[in-house]
Amino acid sequence: MTMFKRSILVLALLPCAVFAEQETAPEVALPSPLQTTDGTQRLHNLIDTLNQSSLQEAFRLLTTDYINHNNLSELEINRAALQGILRRLDFDAMLLTEEQLSNRDSPFEYHQAIITDDTAYIRFGKFNEKCVAQLDRSLTEFSKNSEITHLIVDLRSPQAQAEFVIASEILGRFRPPNELLFKIRRPGNDRPTLFVSQPVEHSWNRELILLVDAETGNVGEIIAAVLKRETNCLVIGEKTPGLTVEYRDVIIAEDRILRYAIAEVVLEDDSSIFRVGIKPDIVTPTPYESKRSIFRLTESGKNLRDFLIQKERPRLNEAALVAGTDPEIDYYLLRSNNKPTPWDKPPLQDRSLQQAADLLNATAFINSDG
Repeated sequence: MTMFKRSILVLALLPCAVFAEQETAPEVALPSPLQTTDGTQRLHNLIDTLNQSSLQEAFRLLTTDYINHNNLSELEINRAALQGILRRLDFDAMLLTEEQLSNRDSPFEYHQAIITDDTAYIRFGKFNEKCVAQLDRSLTEFSKNSEITHLIVDLRSPQAQAEFVIASEILGRFRPPNELLFKIRRPGNDRPTLFVSQPVEHSWNRELILLVDAETGNVGEIIAAVLKRETNCLVIGEKTPGLTVEYRDVIIAEDRILRYAIAEVVLEDDSSIFRVGIKPDIVTPTPYESKRSIFRLTESGKNLRDFLIQKERPRLNEAALVAGTDPEIDYYLLRSNNKPTPWDKPPLQDRSLQQAADLLNATAFINSDG
């Protein structure tokens, strides 16, 4: 991994990709970490300075002396208390409907591609057994090609929760057998559940680059945390939310499910990434709308390479003047006739993936004999 660390210095010299957010059709809201406003944070800090006596006095005044204190029934106070608890706990606990619970799966599927002669790419969609089988086929195919020396693993599919055993199975393809990968620690239980890598037929022991963002779910975060710790692989993208807990879902009313954390994932050294998340080595955000659009287009057959290299609009230059041609004529003819042109909309870009590809290109150039 030494060449990666050296190449980070070169990265600052690479031109940043031109980037514009795309107009996309509305789609179903996907899980994302809650954002705390400055006002809410200030109120939170003020309340934290109150002791039990002050809190009780505040409740007494609001329920007896407040202008609309009659509206503060015991039911309303309990509702407000639950609302406050859930807001404070953030994604430690949440109140969901059946529909919300069923819509928290990833809308995307597994995808693989070869983006350059020496670089392959895989993207996890739904983290399940089918995904693991597809991973095995990809690793078999890539391993047969001796020219492929790097694998970009995209962990940005927005699946909030998946089974921890899937994380263990995926990690087993990248780590040696019988290695302690991670543990699940439960309050009051001194003996955590251990997840150890198992011998597998298909594996990958060449270079890795990971892509993460704020939509990376619990399994993606566990995979990123273990691989970053054990292989020192490069991580590109955005900080992840830190969702590495085991939840319990309890029905508390008709179409109301209380989901709350009951166990925490820790690494081999007992370090936790819960609420901490994975901090990328190179912060390169990609708008979620652009990322999802690219995911959908590649699933429908679009080549992933098309989003790494943007074709510029032909322009008049010295070579055209010498040849006596005008490469801009077609563009202006379409514009003059009020017809659409291929350059009317800015191209979709995956900045995180482009950053990874640019880094590998720079590394190959540095290490080349020329």
